Amino acid sequence: MTIYCIDTSALIAAWQERYPPENFPGFWQLLDALIDEGRLVAPTEVLAETAKRSDELHKWLRERKHMFRELEDEIQIAAAGVLAQFPRLVGERKLRTSADPFVIALGQVESLQIVTDEKPTGSVQNRPNIPDVVTALGLPACMGLLDLIRAEKWVIG
Repeated sequence: MTIYCIDTSALIAAWQERYPPENFPGFWQLLDALIDEGRLVAPTEVLAETAKRSDELHKWLRERKHMFRELEDEIQIAAAGVLAQFPRLVGERKLRTSADPFVIALGQVESLQIVTDEKPTGSVQNRPNIPDVVTALGLPACMGLLDLIRAEKWVIG
C-alpha cells in the first residue's frame, strides 16, 4: 500500500479552497482514516508551517500529531543535501521557514509518494518548486490531491 508524504500547500488548498470541511466532511473522514492507518505522513515542519497560514487547519492537524515525523538525522542530512543541490527551493518568495526540503527528504529517505499542490516551474535553477526538485532527483512524480483521491478510489458525496 502506498504511503503518502503531504506538503503544506496540499493541506492548505484542501482546507481553504477545494474541500472545505463544512462542505466535504467525507473527504476529511477519509483523510483521517489514512492518517490513522499510518499512510499519510508529513515532517513536523509542515505542522509548524500551517500555524502561520490557517488557525483552523493547524488545530485539526495538532489533534493528529501521530502523522508528523520528527526530523531524524537521516532526514536532516537528506534535506541539507536537497538544499545544497537546489538552494533556490527556499527563497524570499516563500515563508521564512519552509517545509519543502523536509517533505522531499522524508519522501526520499522513506520512499514515500509526495503529495503537493505546487506545480512545476520547469526550472531547477530559478525558483524551483517541489515537483521540479523531485523530478531532478529521479524520485517518483508528485501527486496532487485529486491524484490521491483517484489512487485511493475514494467516492465523496
